[in-house]
Amino acid sequence: MGKMLVSRGLVLLRAESHLFNIIAGKGIDVSIVGTQLRIEKPLRAITHLEKQGRAAPAWVAALQSYGQSLLVPIFSHSTVVGYLSLGPRFQGKYSRTDTKLIQSLVNLSGAAIEKALIIDQVRDANRNLDRKYQELNTLFDLGKELNVGLDQDHVIRLVTFALMGQIGVQQYAICLRTEAGISVAASRLHEGPPIEQELVQLSDLKKAERIEDLLRSKAHRAPAAALSSRGISVVVPLHIQNQIRGFVVLGERLRGGEYTREDLEYLYSLGNLVIISLENARLFQEAIEKQRMEDELTIAREIQQGLLPERIPEIPGFDVAAVNISSKQVGGDYYDVLQRKANEYVIAIGDVSGKGMPAALLMANVQAALRALAPLSEPLPVTTARMNDLTCVNTRGGSKFITFFWGVLEAQKKELRYVNAGHNPPLLLRANGGVERLEAGGIILGVVKTGTPYVEAATVCRKGDLLVLYTDGVSEAMNAEGVDFTEERLLEVLKQNRESTAHEVIQHVLRAIEEHTRGTPQSDDITMLVMRSV
Repeated sequence: MGKMLVSRGLVLLRAESHLFNIIAGKGIDVSIVGTQLRIEKPLRAITHLEKQGRAAPAWVAALQSYGQSLLVPIFSHSTVVGYLSLGPRFQGKYSRTDTKLIQSLVNLSGAAIEKALIIDQVRDANRNLDRKYQELNTLFDLGKELNVGLDQDHVIRLVTFALMGQIGVQQYAICLRTEAGISVAASRLHEGPPIEQELVQLSDLKKAERIEDLLRSKAHRAPAAALSSRGISVVVPLHIQNQIRGFVVLGERLRGGEYTREDLEYLYSLGNLVIISLENARLFQEAIEKQRMEDELTIAREIQQGLLPERIPEIPGFDVAAVNISSKQVGGDYYDVLQRKANEYVIAIGDVSGKGMPAALLMANVQAALRALAPLSEPLPVTTARMNDLTCVNTRGGSKFITFFWGVLEAQKKELRYVNAGHNPPLLLRANGGVERLEAGGIILGVVKTGTPYVEAATVCRKGDLLVLYTDGVSEAMNAEGVDFTEERLLEVLKQNRESTAHEVIQHVLRAIEEHTRGTPQSDDITMLVMRSV
């Protein structure tokens, strides 16, 4: 500038493919330094800018507005790495000798400029490597912490510390997908409308995105605008097996500046490390809850088995056996045999609608009522009515009900007085080949309080007769084709084994059911009480 008597000058260096930064200037407005110009087709020869005419590119017009007159390319290995531009001379124009001198000086500086650029690039690379190293260390340390933290609150607390410390944000929210949709697990956003619905509309995101980029997408513009109004700058999807299980949203960085591509990559890695830990925490809690329930069911099973007769009383003149097989750990079937007087025995069988713990609890109430009321020696219909009314109170008009059969056996006379409250009619196989169904009684227990009295009936079990009480888990045992075992099949098995002992009869029936339902899980509780008159 001194040699050429020039008062203004600029130096531009290539930043990216077609972008050149103004890195130095003299005799110009200081604010111009740092400006970036886009030069699609770099000029490769010394150019007088005033000769470019009206068709000149926008960047030429920009340089002219800065008072520049001569543009000199800076080469390194035949590549334009920058430009020197000079304003007009105080005296005269640039001569050919002037331009040659300027080009020679610039050429001497080209290698040094390229070396400086390379040094800057190496410094940038080193800074990026240091940053990546720190990020990897953070992810590694956080991963160790997350692996031992099997609690959702602990995991969320760790990730919030990482967001505030490593990324430097104050506004954030962590949202997780539940069965009901997206819910906010932690938030430090300013008060405002909920963001869950907008996040649902971003469920197709494959990577972390800046809101300003989403605003340029037609598909995402509306939810992105709503999130932007809440001060959100970045949305990070949390993926497990290519399915979105949540989001992390972030506000502006405390130290300012945009989120870079490297920031977004780090946030996506951090987010997916977190969602895996959250999923592990959820599965761990589910496993604990499942184990707790299994332990409780085991205890309930032991209690329920304690409600069944530990040992069936010996009844003179009768061979008695029973079996109860629950389809679940606890069931709704029940049978009982208890001595009421010196020569009287109560036999009972029942089935609660449904299975599992609710059915078992209701059946326990029936067992307690039977054992409390049976010794009172009231007429069977009266006691049955009381049991029905008590059951109605316990079910409170709900959907549960009980089919129930019970009777009093006078062992010496072999007479059975009974009431059937809607239960599968017990089968009485006579020694002479006949079959009776014990059906007399009334409505099932627990639906409505007793209006019409229950009916009592009586029968005599002669020598060689076989009485079989069973629940619908026997007759309705279903095979893979959906076909029931049926009462007819049961009756056929009983007829074929009518001379067997009570225990053997039960085993024959169970084998027949197993053969019928082979390969199919047990669908209902199976209970049988068999009495053979000897």
